[in-house]
Amino acid sequence: MKPVTVGEPAPDFDVVDFRGDAVKLSAYRGRSNVLIVLNRGLICPYCRKHLSELARRYDEFRRRNTEIIAIGADSAPAFERFWIAADIPFIGVPDTDRAVLRRYGQQVRLMKLGRLPAVILIDRQGIVRWVHYGGSMMDVPPTDEILRVIDEMDGSKA
Repeated sequence: MKPVTVGEPAPDFDVVDFRGDAVKLSAYRGRSNVLIVLNRGLICPYCRKHLSELARRYDEFRRRNTEIIAIGADSAPAFERFWIAADIPFIGVPDTDRAVLRRYGQQVRLMKLGRLPAVILIDRQGIVRWVHYGGSMMDVPPTDEILRVIDEMDGSKA
């Protein structure tokens, strides 16, 4: 599927996280912003570093009324191992059939070693407000940039 674009409704999904809990994007509508992080896989050192950085600064996202949902093609046991080892506080969704990854247009480039990272910010109304599709495996947006976009989107500072 084609990448999502700013200003369009975010494609809904109804999945199960690695703990077995239901996660439905539309359940956040009217309640909070959602930052979707589509990673390359938990074997990727850049993805692990990015997820750990988001975890370290998770309180800053919560103060901005923003939930983080990380989605990847890894298995539930792989998510569980990493989430426990790295003390990740936000939602981790194994998407082994890649249904969500395809709905959000995560790019796959064999010459760039497979899946490329993507980060999508969705507002409380369920509209895509910001998108970053990485051009390489190490192309992930800095956390400060994401927080700045949330502040601008909400018209305030946390």
